[in-house]
Amino acid sequence: MNIRALEYLIAFAQEGSFTKAAVRMRVSQPTLSTQIKKLEETLDVELIERTPGKQILTPAGREVVYYAKRIQADMSRIRQAARRSEDPWSSTVVLGVFPTLGPYLLPRIMPALRRLKPKLTIRFIEEKSAKLIDLLDSGQVDAVILSESLNAPSIKVCHVFDEDFLLATSTNSLLGHESKPIELSDLSTQKVLLLEDGHCMRRSMLDVCQKVGAKQSEFRATSLETLRYMVVGSKDVTLLPRLATVPPIVQPVGLMLREFKNPKPYRSLYLNWRAASPVDKIMEGLCTIISSACSDLHKK
Repeated sequence: MNIRALEYLIAFAQEGSFTKAAVRMRVSQPTLSTQIKKLEETLDVELIERTPGKQILTPAGREVVYYAKRIQADMSRIRQAARRSEDPWSSTVVLGVFPTLGPYLLPRIMPALRRLKPKLTIRFIEEKSAKLIDLLDSGQVDAVILSESLNAPSIKVCHVFDEDFLLATSTNSLLGHESKPIELSDLSTQKVLLLEDGHCMRRSMLDVCQKVGAKQSEFRATSLETLRYMVVGSKDVTLLPRLATVPPIVQPVGLMLREFKNPKPYRSLYLNWRAASPVDKIMEGLCTIISSACSDLHKK
């Protein structure tokens, strides 16, 4: 069976026309038609119903296209594997990040990755931590950045960076009138706005609240962006990770950010990946690049 003929069939399915498919594949229309006809003869089945002025896939044709696309994807992986054997950094890595990290981390690390490893392609998937762990286990992502290290024999873990929390408060609240650093114990008299269940950031915020006896606000936010505006509109406070407070992130009018005195509350981030992954060889290098780009986010 000719792989190229399968690619021609996929092109026909996507374009709905021999002529358009041939243009897409940069071959003559007779060449494309002949190759698909030979494929039909090899399989001994009609893949395309041909009538004057109209050609459509048969039921068998639709099924063959489904499997042909899977073969096409596997061929792409085979080519990637061949490139990796010569240069491990000529790879495509699927990296999972959670919503309270992704939008703020990517602008910081991507310039460094493009500069240092221009042949590396990274695709990002953003999901809550529990979903990311499932995706890693099922092989749908190559690695995930989590606020925990996964304790499993099949998983390798690298600490990438620590990140301070800052107090976010309204300029109209009691803690919003000064800019100097505050004691963590000052939260004991405050109500703290939290994210909704499912966010790993929520766990970190709860740990801080429990440590100092701070009360939880009855309201919940779906994202850090929502959290910012909820703080501006109330007398409650919240915690924001440092990445979400530095440029190019712009804070809403009426929001005051205050540093904590040492020891500062913070969260730790870890890169987790499957030890048997074909991109295992580059993960420690990726960890080093991310760590270097984020080295200024926690000062003890």
